[in-house]
Amino acid sequence: MKMKTLAYLTVSLFLILPSSARADANKAREAIARAIEAMGGENYLGIKNSHSSGQYFTFDREGRKGHAKYQDWTNLDPVKWRFQLGEGKRQTVEIYNLELGKGWSLEGKETVEDVKPEDIENFRKSVKRDIDILLRKRVDEEGMNLYYYGADDVAGSGEDEAVEFLDSTNQSMLIFFNTKTHLPTKLETQTTDKLGLRHKEEVEYFTWLMIQNVLTPLRVDVHVDGQMSQQRFVEKIEYNVPIPDDFFLEPKIEKKKK
Repeated sequence: MKMKTLAYLTVSLFLILPSSARADANKAREAIARAIEAMGGENYLGIKNSHSSGQYFTFDREGRKGHAKYQDWTNLDPVKWRFQLGEGKRQTVEIYNLELGKGWSLEGKETVEDVKPEDIENFRKSVKRDIDILLRKRVDEEGMNLYYYGADDVAGSGEDEAVEFLDSTNQSMLIFFNTKTHLPTKLETQTTDKLGLRHKEEVEYFTWLMIQNVLTPLRVDVHVDGQMSQQRFVEKIEYNVPIPDDFFLEPKIEKKKK
């Protein structure tokens, strides 16, 4: 029986899936292969790191908006991430280094704190839900099950197909692909907050542009429980660039001049 309820598939791990979808991992892998080829094939798979900058917006439950310029340095294997909002004395910097299992937060240029272990674990979980990690690495992970859904199965315009990743912990991650361009359109997952409450998270990808032979989304929208949460506009991005090792280590505090 076809399933027209894929718009709500973040809870699909609790449903009994059709046997045809359960068995047909080959179609799922074919959809993934088409997407990787559309994004640049070996050029996409050859990305080791990136540095991007642009505009970053956040939204509260009332829809009020915050804004800052951002810079993002990401190393994919092992995963290391540095994210900066603002500049100078008003900047905030988050650093996570999963190779060391450590992280730091920097306020301005004078206050640095260790990231709490629970925040490092939450970051580790978010990495496992990242679309690039899913497509490049976790697709072949032991215990990972793949389920394919054609355009007739997916609620909406009929222009998307979808692949569900269901890992050994029963974490479900659903990637939608446009059937014409084969590019990812949305990543749908569930997150758990500090109170143990589960939330539906949707990440949408827009405005694709070829950068260093890799098709790259320049706009990324994040919705939580149906409400806009974050929005990022990439103004510049470079792949496989030199990033100083100390960018992913504890920041050194600038001493005040007397």
